[in-house]
Amino acid sequence: MYKRLLYLAFLVLILDSCSFVKRIFHRSGSSYYSSSEIKAIVKEAKKFKGVPYKTGGMDKKGMDCSGLLFTSYAVNDFSIPRVSSDQAKFGEEIRLKDVQLGDWVFFATGKVGLINHVGLVTKDQPAISFIHASTTYGVREDLLYQKFWLDRIVKIIRPFKN
Repeated sequence: MYKRLLYLAFLVLILDSCSFVKRIFHRSGSSYYSSSEIKAIVKEAKKFKGVPYKTGGMDKKGMDCSGLLFTSYAVNDFSIPRVSSDQAKFGEEIRLKDVQLGDWVFFATGKVGLINHVGLVTKDQPAISFIHASTTYGVREDLLYQKFWLDRIVKIIRPFKN
């Protein structure tokens, strides 16, 4: 009996770490944003272009990367996590070749390799652009297919709608 329980616990642990299984179970209770909702969110994010970077910022006085996403969704009456590490768990992981308008791209720009930056896709294939809050330049759009950004992608997700 003890061996069966141990085996079952091990099996659950393995299945829990499998992204395919997570997608099957998570997708059943989740939906995605409509095209018009995504366009409204992107439009809102673009209103912050030129705003300077500020750690923890969420307004025109200063903005950080996860605050840009949080505020752009909140203005459109949607609730998402506030920090990028939590945002990175808030959707279905997708491949670069499947990127669409409104997807979130997560980067590791530091030396540790952990997610510390996020951007919102504002233009999809073939020339993918994303908006983000750069620590140096503030809120701006960049092309994803620049070596700097491509080398630092950790994951891309299609966010779930609450």
